Amino acid sequence: MTDVPEVKSIGKGKYSFIVGKHSYAMTTQLAEEDFKRLVVSVQKVVAEYPPYLNQDERLIMSLMSVSHKLEQLQGRLDTVINDALTEVSED
Repeated sequence: MTDVPEVKSIGKGKYSFIVGKHSYAMTTQLAEEDFKRLVVSVQKVVAEYPPYLNQDERLIMSLMSVSHKLEQLQGRLDTVINDALTEVSED
């Protein structure tokens, strides 16, 4: 995988960055460190899909991938919570 493009601060909570094939400018109230971390995460997920797909296809596939991972994580969390509650109620 190639290096992810830089997220540039362009002043007062506004940033410029590239995701996939397009550049974006966005203003946010998130802390700079948090916003940059999230953009880099998105860049990495989108980069997993082949460049012959168009931008919309890459973004949709990325959203589906993240959604699937969140569902898996939710299932694991539910299991851990239920197991912990069962242990507490048995004590």
